[in-house]
Amino acid sequence: MQSSSVENSSPIRRQYLGVKRQHPDALLFFRMGDFYEMFDEDAETAARELEITLTRRDWGRGEKSPMAGVPHHAAEGYIARLIAKGYRVAVCEQVSDPALAKGLVEREVLRVVTPGTVVDPAMLTAKRNNFLAAAVLGRDAVGIAYADVTTGEFACAQFAAPQPELALVQELARVQPAELLVETTAPERLRLKRAHANHTVGARPATPTADETLLDDDEPEGLAERLNALNGRLDTVITPYEPRAFREEVARARLLEHYAVATLEAFGCDSLPLAVRAAGAILAYLRETQKGALAQFTALETYSTTGFMTLDAHTRRNLELFESGRGGNSRGSLLWVLDATRSPMGGRLLRRWLSEPLLDLHRLRQRQNAVAAMVGDMPLRARLIPALGKVGDLERLTNRVLQRIATPRDLVALGSGLRAVEQLCASMPDIPDGLAEIVAGIAPLPDLATLIERAIVDEPPLTLADGGVLRPGYSPEVDEIVTASRNARQWVADLERTERERTGITNLKVGYNKVFGYYLEVTNSQLTRVPTDYIRKQTLTTGERFITPDLKEYEALILNAQEKIVKLEQEIFAALRAEIAARWAERVLRTARALAELDVVLALGEVAERNAYCRPELDDGDTIHIVAGRHPVVEASQRDTPFVPNDTQLATTDAQILLLTGPNMAGKSTYLRQVALITLMAQIGSFVPAEAARIGLVDRIFTRIGAQDDLATGQSTFMVEMVETANILHHATPRSLVILDEIGRGTSTYDGLAIARAIVEYLHNNKRCGAKTLFATHYHELVELARTLPRVCPYNVAVAEEGGHVVFLRKIVPGGADKSYGIHVAQLAGIPRQVVRRAEEVLEDLERKGDAKIRRKAMREMVMPQSMQLTLFAAEPDPLLEELKTLPIDELTPLEAISRLYELQRKANER
Repeated sequence: MQSSSVENSSPIRRQYLGVKRQHPDALLFFRMGDFYEMFDEDAETAARELEITLTRRDWGRGEKSPMAGVPHHAAEGYIARLIAKGYRVAVCEQVSDPALAKGLVEREVLRVVTPGTVVDPAMLTAKRNNFLAAAVLGRDAVGIAYADVTTGEFACAQFAAPQPELALVQELARVQPAELLVETTAPERLRLKRAHANHTVGARPATPTADETLLDDDEPEGLAERLNALNGRLDTVITPYEPRAFREEVARARLLEHYAVATLEAFGCDSLPLAVRAAGAILAYLRETQKGALAQFTALETYSTTGFMTLDAHTRRNLELFESGRGGNSRGSLLWVLDATRSPMGGRLLRRWLSEPLLDLHRLRQRQNAVAAMVGDMPLRARLIPALGKVGDLERLTNRVLQRIATPRDLVALGSGLRAVEQLCASMPDIPDGLAEIVAGIAPLPDLATLIERAIVDEPPLTLADGGVLRPGYSPEVDEIVTASRNARQWVADLERTERERTGITNLKVGYNKVFGYYLEVTNSQLTRVPTDYIRKQTLTTGERFITPDLKEYEALILNAQEKIVKLEQEIFAALRAEIAARWAERVLRTARALAELDVVLALGEVAERNAYCRPELDDGDTIHIVAGRHPVVEASQRDTPFVPNDTQLATTDAQILLLTGPNMAGKSTYLRQVALITLMAQIGSFVPAEAARIGLVDRIFTRIGAQDDLATGQSTFMVEMVETANILHHATPRSLVILDEIGRGTSTYDGLAIARAIVEYLHNNKRCGAKTLFATHYHELVELARTLPRVCPYNVAVAEEGGHVVFLRKIVPGGADKSYGIHVAQLAGIPRQVVRRAEEVLEDLERKGDAKIRRKAMREMVMPQSMQLTLFAAEPDPLLEELKTLPIDELTPLEAISRLYELQRKANER
């Protein structure tokens, strides 16, 4: 709108446009009476996304605009839906009383809700953190910070990374923030805004603004745009943010001011400029969106990614740590099996443990001792479980107190939780050694619980505006008003009787209307009896209405009492909330953190006892030895079917690569995941599904499982497979665990076989890599590698054939398989019978021609093809043989090694 037309607009329209100019990138919820209204493009967006009616508002003076609205009491649900779609919502409230306002009601944006700054409990997942993150990339380093405004957690890190963007995506997969702030230029912000508009379902094509017409679409993409392209994989909203907030001097000054310190050395990030920039940007963003949230951030943790096992996004997905691959929810995931926590705090901490498997033996053994104390004491578990179930979310409740947004019901829940803490402490008269350190952090705080109970009624109203929040006896001033109001009402109720008796007017009545208030009504026949202290107020055809000074005084008491009570209760409640924040909040938060840890070890102990898990031995060695291991999720999902356990022996010195062959559906993939999950569980301090286990700590788990296109980047199934495999070969170390399932199946048989063999040889021969590897394949010819590679150990999944039927025994046994039984699986899947019969005929023909034998012979000769072997007796040395002998495997990159070996094989075949 042009400035001249704005000046000609109505006052309310000008007020709206003024607020909207301050928040151009947010949908503005503009409070008007009992509704939040949206106008112009905001209204069109809200109507489309929320499926609500789009109308038009007549502002007067000939001006109209689109309008959509939602009831104020239901607004949080609508806001949650918009946030889930990636929008920002600015909530503009009426900050003056409409009844007292002269002219326009004052309005102000009190909060801006974004995916990473949500504080309303109805919009949060109880057992999951809601992190706001910020990231900065350097030349060979990454800076990241993240905060949860509902729990007060605030952490930052800076780490070296030859490929910063890849390292950032990997860390984001661990943190899983709801929103990520990224430094962007103005042109990039405009491009992102245009892309968001054009890709929103049902959106109209975005009309270029004056600024957008100046964009250069050939300008290289910025970090925010590149990350936005990965949004489906990152599962986070990318928020472009102003560059100034990321400047080191600005960010550092903001941190120093917030913590009122002269240096950041105490926080461990003084010499980490990228981390400082990210953390400072978060504070700047929160100051704009949730000013009240800043008070709760009293600490800043600087962490190092070298302290825990690295799990990239592919591994988290392939191992189904938090979500099942099929349903997309927690059921069927490892979290689903382990999460027997009773409190939201415990649930969030368990997710963190699963995201950050430890590499510190001392801390791991401390956790194991705590879990062991729970496993061995069923009576203790039985006493703790009910108490932990009543604790509630002390962490988020306390942070609502610190933000000054806690309601009376929040305080009642806090007091109830503290009483449960008392019950919990009383249930542990004798504390087991393994739990002593955890329990030491738990303080019952009965004085605070008593204060809350003394101040707030047991079932307070939803809001302070309803009144009746304070318990009688807590505030003498409120009690006096309540008593006076009650007495006044009783006085008025008794007035009719007393005045009849005093005046002798038997038909005198006491009435009330909004115009005159309370009055005494006397008929014309009784007017001679009216006493002199009656004051005539209104004449009727049938009589007169009077008032008295006493009646008006009691009327004022009655009419003003509720308003006074609400105002006083609001002031007293605010003071109580401030007192709790100042005197008790830190102690409650320390107790909450200790309770969360107690809850997690109790859950792990209960799961271990219920499922017969064992305590694994942990060391810094290079061996993974598992006796009768089981897949925790499959076992829990199929209670009616006994799970067939299997042993595992991996060691970099003698059994580095377990080469697993066997039929489809026999359980190869289950076994691979099982070993990885047992290793991961051991490194969070949990007991594991096995009879016995010894785990040498693993620095990283890599997985390449399943087939999947990446349509967003135009990569085929095979290309995705090769990219992920290349990443593994580049980054695996002798302390890593590598899971490879059917590598090479996405291309032709010989290409796939050659690549699969080259990868096995690279893992075996490259000293920098040397990772413990589980390699499942249908290329049975690879079993021949055990003849030439001493640390390759062939195994297969046993199968029994009885009367033409195939029985999968699910048992891993030494040696290779010679059949895949793929046709049998096709039959089980419901492939038409005529197709199955034809497949059997083709297979029989191929086997009769000896194709499989030829391939096996070729694999035995691939180290030195027969054409090369003949040249050993030649007078002149063969160039191919010399090239093979001098091939510097250890110095080549994985893909270079694969390419060189494949080229040599091609040349040999041509000869």
